[in-house]
Amino acid sequence: MENIIDFLKENSSWLKDITTIIFTATGTLIAILSYKRAKSSIFQPKRNEVAKIQTQLLTEFLVLFTTNGNSIDRAIDYINIYKYNVDMALREYNLTDIDKIKNKYAEYKQNIAGWFEFLENDIYNFVIIEGNIQEYDELFFEANNRKREKAYEQSVKNGIVEINRIFFTKKHIEFHKKVRDLSNNPFLPKDIQDVANQIRENMTANLHHNLKILLAKLVNDINKAYHDKESDDYEILSEKYKYQTLWRTFETERKQHKKDYELLKKRIREHLLIDKE
Repeated sequence: MENIIDFLKENSSWLKDITTIIFTATGTLIAILSYKRAKSSIFQPKRNEVAKIQTQLLTEFLVLFTTNGNSIDRAIDYINIYKYNVDMALREYNLTDIDKIKNKYAEYKQNIAGWFEFLENDIYNFVIIEGNIQEYDELFFEANNRKREKAYEQSVKNGIVEINRIFFTKKHIEFHKKVRDLSNNPFLPKDIQDVANQIRENMTANLHHNLKILLAKLVNDINKAYHDKESDDYEILSEKYKYQTLWRTFETERKQHKKDYELLKKRIREHLLIDKE
């Protein structure tokens, strides 16, 4: 016992220093951990609020798919956009008259919500104009205007067909605005915005490039069939050719969205930790 007491007396100084160091280190560690916990508590409400906003935005966007058969194609409304633009392009070149077809003009007035107006025939340089077919007619189209009709007839006769606009539907513009907001919203992570941007790029390529080329071909083919008296190819003038044969061509050649949709669902599920236990 005396040896222990003597040891403590002789080494009391450095033992005291060690005790002080341990106490200080422990206090510092506790302080750091307390700060981190306090910091986490302070910012947690903000994180929770951001998570709520993200969940709401993503839910609203996905509702467009669940109400449209889980399909980006249906949400974009490709089939109606195709059909309406076939008629509007032929009408522009005086190759059809939808105004005289029962209920067709009324349907287009109800469903067409506007058009992409190409500037200098550039598919990437365009403006979005919202308005129905009646408003379009007041701005650009005047039925039975022989000066306008002759100009278009001469143009197609020379093999020059320009599709200066693509019309879109109310259903389409709703989707277009949602996917645009998704790709630009600062509350959403980049990996989800990247998929939204990919959807927009594919959609633009399909409507501004693939459909535009197909419409120009249709106008040329039908114009030739009308004026070529030696041709007996009446299929081109049929409803089946315009609305079924060429539709299948468009469906085959356009960019598909299935992979975009599956990737978007996957990244949303990962971000919201849906599959995490």
